[in-house]
Amino acid sequence: MSSSARAVRTAFRLAAIVLGFLQAWALRFYIEPDGVNYFDIAGAYLRRDWTNALNAYWSPLYSWLLALIQWMVHPSPYLESTFLHLLNFVLFLLALASFEFFFRRLLSLIMVFCPQEGDNEGQPEWAWWTLGYTAFLVCSLRLITLGSDSPDMALAAVLFLATGLLIELAQSDRGALHYGFLGLVLGVGYLAKGVMLPLTFVYIVAAVFARRGFRKPNLRALATLAGFLLISTPFAIALSRAKGRFTFGDTGRVAYFNQVTPIPLSEAASSNFVHRPLRLFDEPPVYTYVTPFTATYPAWYDGSYWLEGVKPRFVLRNQLRALALAAASYFRIFSTEKQWIAGCLILVFLAGDWRKTLELIFKIWFMWLPSLAALALYALVLVEPRYVAVALAVICLSLFAAVPWPRVNAARNVGVAVVLAVSATSGVALVKDGVTNLAVCLQPARNVQWEVAQGLLKMGLAPGDQVAFLGHTTIADYWAHLAGLKVTADIPLEAVESYWLTSPEKRDQIALQLCARGIKALVTAETPLVPANWRSIGDTGYYAQVLDTPSSGARLLRCNPSN
Repeated sequence: MSSSARAVRTAFRLAAIVLGFLQAWALRFYIEPDGVNYFDIAGAYLRRDWTNALNAYWSPLYSWLLALIQWMVHPSPYLESTFLHLLNFVLFLLALASFEFFFRRLLSLIMVFCPQEGDNEGQPEWAWWTLGYTAFLVCSLRLITLGSDSPDMALAAVLFLATGLLIELAQSDRGALHYGFLGLVLGVGYLAKGVMLPLTFVYIVAAVFARRGFRKPNLRALATLAGFLLISTPFAIALSRAKGRFTFGDTGRVAYFNQVTPIPLSEAASSNFVHRPLRLFDEPPVYTYVTPFTATYPAWYDGSYWLEGVKPRFVLRNQLRALALAAASYFRIFSTEKQWIAGCLILVFLAGDWRKTLELIFKIWFMWLPSLAALALYALVLVEPRYVAVALAVICLSLFAAVPWPRVNAARNVGVAVVLAVSATSGVALVKDGVTNLAVCLQPARNVQWEVAQGLLKMGLAPGDQVAFLGHTTIADYWAHLAGLKVTADIPLEAVESYWLTSPEKRDQIALQLCARGIKALVTAETPLVPANWRSIGDTGYYAQVLDTPSSGARLLRCNPSN
């Protein structure tokens, strides 16, 4: 490796560590609904409560890591979210190491499968590393982000490592152990996210034909399947026993139902649902959730539980609508990072040889095929930047690798200039985000969710109590998790206006009905339009109506909780 390439790698490693840590620390108190569920599952594992821990929707690896942190460090509720984001930072470093492994194999692949036509006419190594690290930083810090409390960063490490192993297997005649190791890596990916179950078979196909071509399948690649089953089967067996049926997980089924063919709550009563929320009132709609498992918000804890009895269905109109939404999502992502497409097209036009470019692209099919399959798979259900970040990075780098570099120009500085322009354009956005995160880190930070939790406990609520939420949205109920409360009833956001416009007697009836079911308080994140019986929770913006407890100047609401 040249000294210039070594200097570029050192600089980018340092930049990645700094930018990654700033992002993780700036968002250390930010938690999404996914994180609440992963925390709940981690707590169940620590209690050895297998009924709650074995979840068919949320993959186990992230919860295992959170449980390990809680077992080893015992963070206070105030610092719990901080340790989650520090875990994300560690996973980010693993993803960086996996990317470097992948990119080194990619550079060797360029020399073997895409030979240059002159001794000094290709891209210099430092320019390749500049392009590669920039792609990684965009993928990890702009598309996935360390603020996401999900296993996407762990999956990124798996995908980069798996793609690098594929390239290695294609370049050299490896034994069954190497193919088996690829299977082990894919098995870890399955434990991180359920989407790896179908994608694993694409990786296996690529492993079978990558070395010898489609006419000579390499049967040693079957060791990849064996390695995958070795890692994935124990959890699948435990999950199947818990569910009473054979399953590797219901993530895809639940996601497809929720995103493509959902049944509105208003139609749930007439459907084949075995389990459904109980609707206490029609106007405004008030729902309660009674489940055999314990969770902060049972409605989102295990989607497979709520879908029992419902047969999968395919509706062409809904599927076409999902594909249209996916196309719009991909367009937004490409529009944000359009400099990569523009740079690649400029290089191809300068090379002036589309046939050669296509030939090189298909020559490295085994590298980008699994990523292309991932893009197609997500397009059927839901596309989010963090889902497809690695796939887009691998495909983009594959396209750059397939450019006939010696034909771009007699002077290689043209290609270098395009690479630097792409990297600089993306770098501006990365530096801007880094400066913003630095400014946030230098300011005193409030853990508002913790403040809400403490405020509710001071109002007389206790861990294990049930509460209801007025105006429920996709914002996390992390305050409830921190206080040990259970959100077992809610009024949807779209029904808030009708709740405030209804008569005081109707609102009292709602409170009494909730109280009769053991619910101790009604919480909202908006200023009550009718302040009677509502108390502010400090200056957090949250308010609570404690049921069966007098509030200052308010009417006392008494009830007899039923058994």
